[in-house]
Amino acid sequence: MDYLIVSDTHGDRKILEDIVNHYQGHVKAMFYNGDSELNRSDELFDTLLPVIGNMDSDPMFPDDRDYQDEYLKLYQTHGHLVHTEMSLNHLREVAAKKDVDVVTSGHTHMLGAEMIDGKLFVNPGSISLPKGPYAYLKGTYAILSIEPEAFHVQFYTRDMQPVSELSFDFKR
Repeated sequence: MDYLIVSDTHGDRKILEDIVNHYQGHVKAMFYNGDSELNRSDELFDTLLPVIGNMDSDPMFPDDRDYQDEYLKLYQTHGHLVHTEMSLNHLREVAAKKDVDVVTSGHTHMLGAEMIDGKLFVNPGSISLPKGPYAYLKGTYAILSIEPEAFHVQFYTRDMQPVSELSFDFKR
């Protein structure tokens, strides 16, 4: 089962609309990790599961989200409320109290996927304003694939192409 994780469009509604249209009906759920700078009433959020980012002004976005279906238990946050720009320590503390398999955030604009304390942490990077060693890609998002014994995280560029060196497998 596949899940879309995207974050930090910072007003670039067109790229978010393109991604939603491309994946709608092909993934189990679509997570938006904040900083859209759009209103919660935007029709894109009829499909996307959003949380609020530090650049979002609409108080109707939730601070965070616990999500569960038959394949996945996930905790979603933007990251600013747990200061992921400093470290993952506070997010790790929050996640430790939750019965989840995956923790997803945004905020830093830097992509990443790693197992910490038996949970998969995924940051899709920023689709519009990337930072860090992969900024040259001009924006990224992630597809999380769930298998009975494994997680697979594949990062994609704005033009919806997989980045071969950014494909990761983790044991569940």
